[in-house]
Amino acid sequence: MEKWIRLDGLRLDVSIGIHDFEKTRPQPYKLDIGLRLVDDYQTMHDSIVETVDYDALRSRVSTHLASTHFNIQETVIQDVIRICFHLDPRIISVDVRTAKTSVYPDCDAVGLHYMLNREEWNGIPHTSFSQMP
Repeated sequence: MEKWIRLDGLRLDVSIGIHDFEKTRPQPYKLDIGLRLVDDYQTMHDSIVETVDYDALRSRVSTHLASTHFNIQETVIQDVIRICFHLDPRIISVDVRTAKTSVYPDCDAVGLHYMLNREEWNGIPHTSFSQMP
């Protein structure tokens, strides 16, 4: 059985884009984040310390995306994945979707979808991502 924690429909205003008009103000942005947990993950005592803290995930992602200008969505999604894997060692894979929701009047959104496990993530060079604390 696969076990996932999901944070769906996180709506933020993000400074993103390569065009001058995109750099003057943040744009509406939406994220869906799934965290797959180790197979033996279980809670025994109905305690927050036994689980992955999705409030911390939401806070870290929101804070980071509010504090940085991004040129491209690829950098956003890679930063979000990095935050996910640093959040808790019990996270073994992630499923992240990002979307700029106001790009075209005839499209709901333009976005990316990455799914990868921790081993795949550890094999990717990370030097091109934004400067994260």
